Amino acid sequence: MFKNYFKTTFRSLRKNTTFSLVNILGLSIGLAACIFILEYAFFQLSFDKYHHKSDQIYRVMNERFEGDQMIQRGQITYSAVGPQMAGDYPEIVNYTTVNTFDGNVFLYENKASEISSALLVEPSFFEMFDIEVLAGNRETLVSENYQIVLTESMAEKIFQTTDGDWTDYLGTVLEMGSQRSKWQLSGVVADPPTNSSIQYEALLSRVTTFSLWGESARFSWNNSDYFHYIELAESVDYSKFQEKFVDFSEKYFRGDKVTGNLEKFHLQPLADVHLYSDYEYEIHETSDGKMVWVLIIIAGFIIIMAWVNYVNLTTSKSLQRAKEVGIRKVVGASRPQLVRQYLTESMMLNLLAFVLAITLVQALQVPFNNLVEENLSLLEFIFLKLGSLQVFVWMLIILLLGSIGSGIYPALVLSGFRPSQTLKGDYGKSTQGRVLRKSLVTFQFILSTALIAGTYLVMKQTRFMKSQDLGLNMEQVVTVEGPSLANFDTTIVIHMNTFLNKLEQNAHVIKAGTSSNVFGSRMPRVFDVRRLGQTEDHMLNRMGANYGFFDVYQINFLAGRSFRPSDHKEDPRLIDAAIINEKASKILGFKTAEEAVNEKLLFFGQEWTIVGITDDFHHRSLKESIEPMLIIPIYFGYSDTYQIRVSADNVPQTLAYIEQTYNEFYPGDVFEYGFMDARFNSLYKSDEQFGKIFNLFSFLAIAIACLGLFGLVGYTAVQRTKEIGIRKVLGASIPDILQLLSMEFLGLILLANFIGLPLVYFAAQSWLERYTFRTEIGWAFFALPLLAVVFISIVIIIGQTLKTARLNPVQSLRCE
Repeated sequence: MFKNYFKTTFRSLRKNTTFSLVNILGLSIGLAACIFILEYAFFQLSFDKYHHKSDQIYRVMNERFEGDQMIQRGQITYSAVGPQMAGDYPEIVNYTTVNTFDGNVFLYENKASEISSALLVEPSFFEMFDIEVLAGNRETLVSENYQIVLTESMAEKIFQTTDGDWTDYLGTVLEMGSQRSKWQLSGVVADPPTNSSIQYEALLSRVTTFSLWGESARFSWNNSDYFHYIELAESVDYSKFQEKFVDFSEKYFRGDKVTGNLEKFHLQPLADVHLYSDYEYEIHETSDGKMVWVLIIIAGFIIIMAWVNYVNLTTSKSLQRAKEVGIRKVVGASRPQLVRQYLTESMMLNLLAFVLAITLVQALQVPFNNLVEENLSLLEFIFLKLGSLQVFVWMLIILLLGSIGSGIYPALVLSGFRPSQTLKGDYGKSTQGRVLRKSLVTFQFILSTALIAGTYLVMKQTRFMKSQDLGLNMEQVVTVEGPSLANFDTTIVIHMNTFLNKLEQNAHVIKAGTSSNVFGSRMPRVFDVRRLGQTEDHMLNRMGANYGFFDVYQINFLAGRSFRPSDHKEDPRLIDAAIINEKASKILGFKTAEEAVNEKLLFFGQEWTIVGITDDFHHRSLKESIEPMLIIPIYFGYSDTYQIRVSADNVPQTLAYIEQTYNEFYPGDVFEYGFMDARFNSLYKSDEQFGKIFNLFSFLAIAIACLGLFGLVGYTAVQRTKEIGIRKVLGASIPDILQLLSMEFLGLILLANFIGLPLVYFAAQSWLERYTFRTEIGWAFFALPLLAVVFISIVIIIGQTLKTARLNPVQSLRCE
């Protein structure tokens, strides 16, 4: 019996080649798109779950309040918090404290190599996290002063070898920075997996900081530059456990008596860090969990639309097989046999589409990886565990359910007709069939309308953020990382100014300056800024900058002046000039910018004079609000970044001059440069990436809907061939015929827009709320999807019906 079903299926495919290709192509594109989306989404969802204790590890989060105002929200907190929690609560079975480590240069055999991302860690770090140790003793990797552990890729870079045997290199001494401090290589570990939110090139022993920074690095309630992770016992409910932190804060911080601020704590599961974090001073790689789930929903829409196409087209095709069904019933076929026949055809066609989809995914994997900037693999994806089953098992289950679900309707309806009905071909005229097809087409175009509107809004918001006036000019600004090997002494001011003056001797260097932080990064803060004669403290973002900095970025002054060379002092204790932005002046209580000029501020234990007030400017992305800024003329060291405005002419030659000058002043150091606008725009990388992915798969979903419309219109035209012939005999023109066939579908499309656009409007408003600075939705949000869908539909309808409309009535009536 099944052999006969297979034969019937292949005969049907050969007989209706165009229909079969449309059906298989629509299904395969839908399945391939779904696989690509889930491949990316599951990769994002897999972050940090490779740690076998991932469901027990949490990071301690701190919220700091000044009165009722939250002034800091993130993981960064005091060094005493982690060890004290572990000592107070038996539910905590292990903990570890981490410090960030600014990038530095390490010397090996007089060759400099820069390590840009490193962490200071404790031995318990290797107990809690799954880190593959390639060489060294896991228990003693960071147990002593000045021990360093390199990742394999960094070891290959420093030692210039790829043989993979690192045992002989253990004990090698690396010299760090200008002080030439000696660090001993204690181990080599595998690079962190790409789905690790903690990325590093080296791990250094945190115990070293105890001798460098004093006891406060080990245990302090005031020193706040530490990140804590705790491991809870398996049976502990973290949401209930963290309720105890209210008493913890009261016991050790006594309101605001210890730090001057109210301190609150809670836990965040390690598995949630990558997708559900929006914190300050973040040391983890993060993404947007909501956007990942939006993509998963789109994947669901796409596969549903593909199966809706199948139901719609198969139902239409089945009309031509009505007589076949009647004959089979007359010769004795039962209804269950007919149902099995149609379901077998559905499963065969879905299986062919699935094979083609897998082929498409394999062929397009590299271009897709380039789009999402990840190294994804189909094999890794299908063997990934989801619950108790691997992904490929779930894929087969979903494919089976989809095959049955999309095949059951035509199977049940056609097999339920009496032979007298099917032999007359009356099904095509039934209200039930027409309502089904119209409902499915409307559903598809509701989704298509929503996706077009969503695509438009994502692109508009991204363009809006990148085109807004930031209050400064980043174009043609080159950033050069400061040297790491130069000695830090009292000559630093003279040396750096001489370097800047030498740069400006080039006709294509317009202005050069320095700053302790670059735009786009999170600024450090000062929490106790107040006006002279007042008692209220304020929190301001702080950065150091020299006298050329404001000219480099063409920052506008509302009142006062910029820094002068005389504001810089060799003795930093003598520096007393400060510049604030407009927002800071308002927070400090000044009514106008002019009022703030020459007023005194107290912070860092001394008096400072406000010499200038700048216009507000964005130093972070437009996702965030403008923050109050305090800028002082201090060189924080050679680690300051050089900011150089260059002309648009002869940029390669100018860069060569900058590098040559840098090497003259800082021989042996690593020259690293970039363009500030590109660096700043990287803040929108995740938004742009989501936009590209969203746009691609929205286009595919719309293409699938169009394939369905293409097939339906074609079969509708064929069904109405006799009607068209009669109308032409009675005098109808070709435009009349096209209008007749178009109105039915255009009415459905207008209905889809009427239903879909209000729904997507509310979703769009919710999505835009995540941005502090956001675009207006505008009239185009409603008009563009409507016009696009109508235009595409008209093209498809005309293309499909024109051939039938042009037929000679004699041929049309003879055909019928």
